[in-house]
Amino acid sequence: MRLFSRPHTVGLLVLTHVCLLSPPAHGYIDPGTGSALVYVITGLVVSLFFGARGLYYRMSELAFRRGYKHQKCGLAIHSEDPRYEITFLPVIRALSADGVELTYFTMYERDQSFEPLPQGVSHHVIAPGLVGYAYLNHLQAQLLLTTTPQLDVMMFRRSKTVKHYAHIQHALGESRYVRPYAYDYFDTILCCGPIFKANLRKMEAIRASSPKQLLETGVPHYDEWLESAREDRLPNTRPLILIAPSWGPLSLFECFGTDFVKSIAKEYDVVVRPHPQIRVSNPTLYDEIINIEGVTVNTDRTPQAVLKQADLLISDISGIMHEFAFIYEKPVIIVDRVMQQGGLEGELLGGDSDLKERCRDIIVPIAPEEIHSIATHIESTFKKFSKDRARELRQELVYNFGYAGRAAADQVQELLRCLS
Repeated sequence: MRLFSRPHTVGLLVLTHVCLLSPPAHGYIDPGTGSALVYVITGLVVSLFFGARGLYYRMSELAFRRGYKHQKCGLAIHSEDPRYEITFLPVIRALSADGVELTYFTMYERDQSFEPLPQGVSHHVIAPGLVGYAYLNHLQAQLLLTTTPQLDVMMFRRSKTVKHYAHIQHALGESRYVRPYAYDYFDTILCCGPIFKANLRKMEAIRASSPKQLLETGVPHYDEWLESAREDRLPNTRPLILIAPSWGPLSLFECFGTDFVKSIAKEYDVVVRPHPQIRVSNPTLYDEIINIEGVTVNTDRTPQAVLKQADLLISDISGIMHEFAFIYEKPVIIVDRVMQQGGLEGELLGGDSDLKERCRDIIVPIAPEEIHSIATHIESTFKKFSKDRARELRQELVYNFGYAGRAAADQVQELLRCLS
């Protein structure tokens, strides 16, 4: 047969025959030697695995660098996800009005459903994940502005040809529920409010790190949402309760399930807005949420319309609670838990949320054990809420409320002037 006419095939058959007829070997390995061998072999396997993975990442980046030329620009703005467009667009519009040219890098396509970019803005789509960050890691620019944290910690690395890195906040936060070193390696942080700024300085002191430039900016998307909040809305037949928590181990749905939603729906109209990340991180839970009987589900790209229509919000640590209370001037209920902050910056800061304590008059906390009777707290929260108190707190806790986009644009231009 033709199969056996090849020398290497015959050799293989002979070798197989010899191995099958070989007598068993007898030997002894003592327990100590056996354990040592196991450790050695395990170490070699693990080393080979991580070495191969590192080589793969390195080769991927080298291949990417050879396939694409460096993007050169003066001002670069990077948006990791469509949900951050609301942060950048007020700043981009203000910069464009001042005649500032910039390149807007997005890790997604901007189709016709997106707002057109103004004059003087070049749009460049880069891949999400490793390939996209490999591009950014070799960018050539005077200044890069982003909402993505952990520069020089994860795969987002400083480029030798970018002079200055600036981070802008996409919500009112306090640097507590983010991973370690989220902001440490930026040159400038455009801060949302005084609590966030104070916490950054506290962490610099604890770590004895070099102080960053901290600017008093605010939250840009508050500007236009404030305008839309002033427009008339259709009246609800009965109070509409919006349930819009965050995602991850601290979120309402992951901690308490969905039964509490059903109890509220017995007495009020309910709309649920699941965080889009739940669909990725916990698809089973996401399917359960969107199939709750007797409630409406909202998955709009931005929550403006549903925030405007709702009468009361139930949430957790999500920044949406401050938008609802400060922009739309309506009451919020949250579950009062001392959040587990192990592995997050809050572990370094110590204590509980400063924003929660300052805002408890308008963002009302309830005990975790009362989650399934939360409907009983809704009426009392309606009665106690004060718009005047909401306005007073937002002036204390949010920089440049109503004109943060303009403030950010001015600050970016000042940074560019200092770099030139």
